[in-house]
Amino acid sequence: MSSHHIVREDQEPALLILNAHAISFEKIQELLEWMPTVIVAESEIETVLAWGIKIDVVLVPDGMADYWQEKLIEQAPVNIISFQNGENTINSAFQFLKSGKATAVNCLLKTEADLERIEGLSSFDVDCFIENTRWSWIKSGHIEKWLPKGARLQIFPFKVRNEFVEFVSGGWMIEKDGIIKLKSQKPFWMGEELGVNNH
Repeated sequence: MSSHHIVREDQEPALLILNAHAISFEKIQELLEWMPTVIVAESEIETVLAWGIKIDVVLVPDGMADYWQEKLIEQAPVNIISFQNGENTINSAFQFLKSGKATAVNCLLKTEADLERIEGLSSFDVDCFIENTRWSWIKSGHIEKWLPKGARLQIFPFKVRNEFVEFVSGGWMIEKDGIIKLKSQKPFWMGEELGVNNH
């Protein structure tokens, strides 16, 4: 078990990869530019290794630590975090980040259900990426943001979405460039589809 603690204080948000295909590799490279601590779930290790980047932490099921220690020898030092069967990998990752005093994390996730798991860990500044959508955790329940015409927004969970007339039919397409304001009594996730006006 490696005892190197490589979460670097006050640096870029860490990058937690539970789904290496959540966004385009081009977008992932942008997240990697500032050398974040990279944390990878076991199912995604092979894909991430193929990118040729340094992995700092892997999340593996109990009993697999030795196997991965050996397999990742060229990546050393790698911090290997084991979790019990049925234990939530997201929890294990956030426990590790807390212990390293990290305050921000970008997460590549599989489904919106993963957003609910992260809500309880909301002392972090969190951006999540799922199926080419960036989800920002609006802790205060209040956001003002400039957005270009054609940007598409979503709100999660649905019970908060019902507070906003713009989201009655699901998503909301921005009609013209300008500042949008959303205010709720509760924290919520705001999703922005990536790729609008990016080219």
